[in-house]
Amino acid sequence: MKPQLSERMSSSPDRRATGLARALVDQGHEPGFRPSEPHSLQELGLPFSFVSDLILKIMYFNGNILGRDIAARACLPWSVASEALTFLASEGYCGTTGIRGTHGPGDDFAESFQYLVTNTGRDRAREILELNQYAGPAPVHLDDYLESASSLADEAPVVLAEELQQALRHLVVPEQLIEVVGTALTGRQALFLYGPPGNGKSSIAEACATVLGDPIFIPHALYVHGEVIRLFDPVHHRLVSGPPIPHDRRWVLVYRPVVHAGGELRGNELELAFDRSLGFYEAPLQLKANGGIFHVDDFGRQMIPPRQILNRLIVPLESGIDYLNVARAGTTISVPYATVLLLSTNLDPGELVDEAFLRRVRYKALVPDPTAEQFRLILQRICQSRGIQYRDDVVDYLLQKHYAPVGRALRGCHPRDLVDQIVATARYLGIHPELSRDLVDRVARAYFSDIRTSPNQHLGGDARTLS
Repeated sequence: MKPQLSERMSSSPDRRATGLARALVDQGHEPGFRPSEPHSLQELGLPFSFVSDLILKIMYFNGNILGRDIAARACLPWSVASEALTFLASEGYCGTTGIRGTHGPGDDFAESFQYLVTNTGRDRAREILELNQYAGPAPVHLDDYLESASSLADEAPVVLAEELQQALRHLVVPEQLIEVVGTALTGRQALFLYGPPGNGKSSIAEACATVLGDPIFIPHALYVHGEVIRLFDPVHHRLVSGPPIPHDRRWVLVYRPVVHAGGELRGNELELAFDRSLGFYEAPLQLKANGGIFHVDDFGRQMIPPRQILNRLIVPLESGIDYLNVARAGTTISVPYATVLLLSTNLDPGELVDEAFLRRVRYKALVPDPTAEQFRLILQRICQSRGIQYRDDVVDYLLQKHYAPVGRALRGCHPRDLVDQIVATARYLGIHPELSRDLVDRVARAYFSDIRTSPNQHLGGDARTLS
């Protein structure tokens, strides 16, 4: 029986995720956890000496700077930043050059003061920087983050079939696959996608984040036993745009993260990584993925063995708690594991790990090659999105000449790649892009080139010497 298909087109997953998350915020679907703004050092939860040192480093790196800008860079309310500035001035570490900015009726006039570091302050700043060069937003105490992460771990979301089909509507995939993915997301269980390359495993992972729930607040950094752990990563976390929601500015509102790790994944990226030159830690990938998806792509092609990856993640998977070693502080911390682990590979899963490990990854789904009918449907959609007229007779020619004779497998990515090359080739030739036999032959020769050809063989045609 032929599987049903998800047969609707949409924009890219990133753009769709952005629109959905922003719409949720606009409709009042705010995050379940929202950090309130601190109004005193006590509410901040950080040692006064740490806050003072942080502000001194900010002034040291930025030169003459307005009081309000110091507070903004530290992501602190002025009432808190001013306490530290008053202390630093009393110790002779900083001074002011008077009012250099404007201030509103409700502002403290000292916010408009221009502050500068004294020679004594510079000496003190250099001493601090030898231990820790972190000079960004003030970190959040670990206890405050645990409250947020626990709320994510306690979520009991239900991913509705209609929602997931909508999220995956830009893909042509079997209905059975969508069902397995949806069930795994609802149960917050690990998911193993396997099958030939180029059929949408990475696109599925990206789209899944759009149905995991509302945007979430995450801190820029964590304060743990005197150490700083940087958590916010612009590579993996996308800020929610639009009118801000009043909150503690040490936290940022982001879309549900999808943290990708491919063949370049190393074992130290799953642990707290201490940067000796900067003097602070970088959070591991699975911690950055909390509230979203941790996607290990090309599973089995990493420098570290698949068994080692699963050994590292097996305790968080089963207990919901991850243990991280803060070596410089001589302690280990536990944090909620609130992410969906998604493994994808084009290798044989049975050859990567044994049955005992596969049992712990409860949901597994094959992402198959498209059928000829599905291939045509994908190609038709791509042509429509690129403004090219679809021709079934040319697709017949493509399949008969460039696929059937050599037994080439159909891949879900081929239509997009071939049509994009048709557009580029037509632009180069100065002609209108169209689905024609001539352009199909040109791009197929380049796209399906046999890289096993001996380097002594030439490509054919006229040989020309470039000088």
